[in-house]
Amino acid sequence: MLRRWPARLRTLWRLATTERASPRQIALAFGVGAFIGSTPVIGFHGWIAVGTATALRLNRLYTFLGSRVSSPVVLPFIVLAEIEIAHRIRCGAFLALDRHDVLAHAKTLLLDWILGTIPVGLAVGLVCGALGFAVATLRSRLPRGPRSTSECPPSNSPDRSS
Repeated sequence: MLRRWPARLRTLWRLATTERASPRQIALAFGVGAFIGSTPVIGFHGWIAVGTATALRLNRLYTFLGSRVSSPVVLPFIVLAEIEIAHRIRCGAFLALDRHDVLAHAKTLLLDWILGTIPVGLAVGLVCGALGFAVATLRSRLPRGPRSTSECPPSNSPDRSS
């Protein structure tokens, strides 16, 4: 039974990476995942991303990877931008917050955080989707499969130039 696990994992990985995997589909999935990663539902981004990808028939792997934009390093900046932009739109002024204490005040500013998700999440989603498209396009142009043996001389050939 344990001997079959590597083959099953390879099959699962192949299916996950080839499921709706054109550059356009990867970009859309990655962008939607990044938008979901910008929402205030910390801890549930991955689950929501996979569920949304299933419902919208997107690539689940790339949607999940896009939702990882909410890493502990980036999350305070995203939350700060969402709160500041929404508070500026609602009240006409920015708040005196910095990235160090933004998560401590996030509960009291939940309305601003939720409203700020729309513009900031859309911007993050568009940027990440564009990056995903660029990487997927470059990746699709790379040659696949083993290299031809005629391109390189055999390793024991005397014609090697070094």
